Amino acid sequence: MVFLWLIIAAIITPGYTGSIYISPISVGFYAMIQNFVFVVLGLLTIGLAFGLQMGLPSPKNRLLKIGVCSVVIFSFGILFAGLLPLIGLSPENYIVRVPYTLLSAIAFAVTFGAYITAQMLIGKGLKNENGVIWSKYSKYSFRSGFLYIILVILLILTIVFDIYPGGSQRVFFIVSWIWILVTGLKLYSISTNRKPIMNNGSS
Repeated sequence: MVFLWLIIAAIITPGYTGSIYISPISVGFYAMIQNFVFVVLGLLTIGLAFGLQMGLPSPKNRLLKIGVCSVVIFSFGILFAGLLPLIGLSPENYIVRVPYTLLSAIAFAVTFGAYITAQMLIGKGLKNENGVIWSKYSKYSFRSGFLYIILVILLILTIVFDIYPGGSQRVFFIVSWIWILVTGLKLYSISTNRKPIMNNGSS
């Protein structure tokens, strides 16, 4: 639901087609909404990183540690995408149109490269952990990162060849939050399942 406004805002924009980038609605009436959404999502993703730090097993597992750090890098990339326009340091939201300038390409590569790294490393790091708890999620996370690489390639191709790049951007951003949602739900289910065990052990 958090990116539903992107679709609505685009549709009610005069002259909307699937070729319109997200960038034009990052200025004017919808700019404050978009920037606010990115700031909130950045902060929530930082919260997810803390949840991963506490909920993942084997804190000494290097793959998991790097994976959590990658989530932090991704969250700061999204956070700055919303903050920089608000404080007047950037006339554009460089994360939302790729490729737009060298800065946009670097920002996109770092932010979503960290996102893919987090998915694949966390999936790989959980491979040898408790199979009952982590087996399905481990496979899901790793495959999700691999599929997201394909999605990035498709996004770039639609932009280069001008094949409904605006529509592909919206799909790209909406899909990007699925892994975050699934991971949050997984951590929540683990935390709720641990509570009865703790209570039984203390009684």
